[in-house]
Amino acid sequence: MIINDLFSILNKERGIIKNSVFISSTAVVSAVLSTSLNIVFSKFFGPAGFGLFKTSMGLASTVAYTLDLGTRYLIPRYIAEFEGKKEPENITHLIERTLMFKAIITVFILILSWLFSHQIAQTFFHAEKYVVLVWPTMLIFTIVFLDLTAPILLGCQNFKLLALTSILVPFFHILFGIPLAYIFGLKGVLFGAAIAFVVGSIPAIKFILKKMVIRSKIRSFSFKQAFINYSIPAYFANVPTYISIAIIPLLSLFFSQRQVGFYGLSLSFYTAAQLIPVTLSNVMFPKVAQLHSQRKESQAYQTFKRLILIYTPFAILGSLLIIPVTEPLVHLLIPSFLPATQMIIIQTIAALFFGYIALAVNYVTAVGKLKIATILNWVLSLVFLILAFYVTGLAK
Repeated sequence: MIINDLFSILNKERGIIKNSVFISSTAVVSAVLSTSLNIVFSKFFGPAGFGLFKTSMGLASTVAYTLDLGTRYLIPRYIAEFEGKKEPENITHLIERTLMFKAIITVFILILSWLFSHQIAQTFFHAEKYVVLVWPTMLIFTIVFLDLTAPILLGCQNFKLLALTSILVPFFHILFGIPLAYIFGLKGVLFGAAIAFVVGSIPAIKFILKKMVIRSKIRSFSFKQAFINYSIPAYFANVPTYISIAIIPLLSLFFSQRQVGFYGLSLSFYTAAQLIPVTLSNVMFPKVAQLHSQRKESQAYQTFKRLILIYTPFAILGSLLIIPVTEPLVHLLIPSFLPATQMIIIQTIAALFFGYIALAVNYVTAVGKLKIATILNWVLSLVFLILAFYVTGLAK
């Protein structure tokens, strides 16, 4: 009976499941590439050096996402609407204004980084000699901050190209990052990451350029009003989620780089465990947004409920499998990281549980219930933060 009900649910959400299966499959490939890369770098640099690498990447991402001000929610929300209404001029207008807004912020941040580079190195890397890592870090920030490919592809529901990009970026990081690491050390790894972000996004950039049209004066959409009425509220509703992005730079203020390195590896497993719920959430978001804009709230809610039921078997199976396989896997691949075994198990099981909350947050955000999204995000992020400090303290 339960199996028949599950197949019935799968049949009703064939579109989402089809896209989710494809994206999940490619996400697994992406996760394998990213995890392999992390294993190679952890073996090459050791726990402390790997901690520096993860701190640098985390710092770049933290600044980028903190200053985003909700545009990564604004873009898929309105592009999905404009796609449904056949308004390509509004899509072009939205992209242009977002890039102009972000370019101004980027220049300001780069100037501040130049002025306070030594303080940044001392605070986050624990030594002024690592000032040489500041500019590679800021290069990654610039690329990540100006990158609009993921939200645009989500809004256009081009999941195949989104999935392809998620594979190409870690692939090119391996291609460029490993040789550059051997030649230039940590700087080389960071420059390799910057190159990978750009080269891996080229197919997506070509698609976006084709979507943009020479437009007449826009009268049906105001970027300013959308930014104030949707982007800013969505940003504050999701501020707590930035804790997960900022966690490694934050931990570097309180723990040694060796402990941060152990946590960084466990976070790789956490991220891998989040693949299924994040994929389902990303595929669900534009569909629910479209249904809500068409005043089909009941259909939107039913879609959310079905995805919760579909996700449950993955959460249970993942929790049961991670416990017996972790220690043998770490011992085989990176024995110097054996102190992180317990951290990996706890992080993975927590990630699978948090997947339910991630699905709920994306649903309520898509239908505009931003107060509920804020509460859920705060609960999720505070638990994540407490857990991060607890598990990092386990590594002595």
